[in-house]
Amino acid sequence: MSHLLVLGDLNLDIHANVTSRVEPGDEARDVVTVQPGGSAGTFARTAAEMGAHVVFVGSVGRDLVGDLLEASLQQHNIDARLFRDRERPSGAVLAYQQGGERNMVCARGANDGLTDRWVDEHFPAHIEHLHVSGYALLSPHQRPAAFRALDIATQRSVSVSVDPPPANLLRSMGAAAFLSLLPNTTWLFPNESEGSVLSGQEDPEAMVDALSARFPLGALTRGNKGAIGWSATQRDVQAIEALASVDSTGAGDVFAGTFVCTYLASEDLQRANHDACAAAAAMLRARLANG
Repeated sequence: MSHLLVLGDLNLDIHANVTSRVEPGDEARDVVTVQPGGSAGTFARTAAEMGAHVVFVGSVGRDLVGDLLEASLQQHNIDARLFRDRERPSGAVLAYQQGGERNMVCARGANDGLTDRWVDEHFPAHIEHLHVSGYALLSPHQRPAAFRALDIATQRSVSVSVDPPPANLLRSMGAAAFLSLLPNTTWLFPNESEGSVLSGQEDPEAMVDALSARFPLGALTRGNKGAIGWSATQRDVQAIEALASVDSTGAGDVFAGTFVCTYLASEDLQRANHDACAAAAAMLRARLANG
């Protein structure tokens, strides 16, 4: 059994599917779902479902949403080491799908209450792998906590993975600035738009060539086109079935969680990439089936 520490965002996700045009002031009737989310939270729940022992370090508010988010981790047998912020409400994300486009409105809230001191007190000795949400590195409030976790992992020779934040946020920060925050040993899991920003390339294979020159392991996810996985000496291309337009929020985190757990257990790039693609596709099929 792998022992993982996951650090980063834990949010309440609200998904809305808007099939008709909504004029200002109007109300639309369609499918709305509410579930525990957050990039780091989804990664952690995925890893726990695969049998990993997971410790989660993050921050939620002292509110009902925080109670629900903590319970969502405990229900997966995750060791939830959450700071309960008195000043900020728990984080929330509104994701709405309209036609083929997905838009998101995010409120970080109590996620930014996490401190480096909390990490010092709650980083277990037995951890084999650290996963850090890219959002934690992007936030100036949470970044010191992420840096502290990365420092501890480096000192203990613990492997590290990062799932970058969306491309528009990377562009706002600057690709070079974001990349400078990552250890060269990082396992990286960008999607195609993020990979383009980080590599400066347009062609997916060129993106992988550029990123793999620095980062020893990872995968470029490509939506309905599958993923290109890489290691120091290998490439693996996986295709997935074509799916109807669906809100893909969280699919990359399911992919990354599955990839990391499979690779830790097998050190097999092809198997890790295959299983990760299958897991992400299964999540999207389930979301389609639920409306």
